[in-house]
Amino acid sequence: MSKLAAFLGRAIPAHQQKQSSHLGDRTLYVGASDIAGCPRKAALGKQSPEGHDIKTLLRFSRGHAAQAMYADFFRTGGALFEEEVEVKHPQFPEIRCHIDFLFYANRQTKRLHIVEMKSTDGIPDEPYASWVDQLHVQMGLLQLTLDPSVEIGGSILVVDLNAGTYHEFNSYTPNRLVFDQLVEKGKHILAAARGECAPRTEPGILCGYCPFRTGCPSHAVALDLPREILDAGRKYLELNEQKKALETRLDVLKNDILTFADGTFKGASDGILINVTSVAESVMIDSSKLKRNYPDIYDQVTKPKAGFVKLEIKPFMPPVAQAA
Repeated sequence: MSKLAAFLGRAIPAHQQKQSSHLGDRTLYVGASDIAGCPRKAALGKQSPEGHDIKTLLRFSRGHAAQAMYADFFRTGGALFEEEVEVKHPQFPEIRCHIDFLFYANRQTKRLHIVEMKSTDGIPDEPYASWVDQLHVQMGLLQLTLDPSVEIGGSILVVDLNAGTYHEFNSYTPNRLVFDQLVEKGKHILAAARGECAPRTEPGILCGYCPFRTGCPSHAVALDLPREILDAGRKYLELNEQKKALETRLDVLKNDILTFADGTFKGASDGILINVTSVAESVMIDSSKLKRNYPDIYDQVTKPKAGFVKLEIKPFMPPVAQAA
């Protein structure tokens, strides 16, 4: 390991700890992100806090960097807001949240707006359910601490720093029924963290990042797909069908052009260049014939090929539905 790698191995965790110091000891309370995620992950994480690897810490740092960048944008634009506003439940202070950005129309305003910020690789078509739940926890807790006449709104600002794009999912308002259900979930996480009950599992899109996935009952057998994964699978299937249709149309157009060109051809009009060239014949190794006729040589010239993950998505009808 180089000196720089060793230095960064110490500096990056220290930096992340400094950036998150305002959150306090997260083993002592349940935050909005805990409630929005899997209860088992949240409870076990409080019972046995684990450090994160450098890759995960860098991902967290990217989120901090994005928030700092947009805070500068907001200040430059003259917006009135506060960052990292902590709000506790009046009756259950162990349930609390930290609001990324809390905007005011003015200092005497009767209207507040919460912005929850997410830094991602690629912006989804719709906000993930966990993001929406986290925002509902924040809006609900804030509403409990203010005069009923204060109007509260919320949005989710999703930023892709690599692509240089952002999108706001807007027009959220407090929903007491949703909030009360999320508070009950928070109480369950607290009880599970204290060892008073077994934590429930809620498989979701972040299962792949969970340090407690090994031994999780939800992944012990084939499970019903979580809503976000089901939606992603349906969208993938839909786009794949569109891809097949486009490839068929492309083949027809390609055939029309090649028939017109009838060999090597080059032409251009109105911003379109068509260039048809011929690729000379070549030879390739028939691995099956080589292995069959020259097994000793085959063993000398072959090498292992790394495996890969194969994704298959297709329409599925449950056996019960098929029988009907």
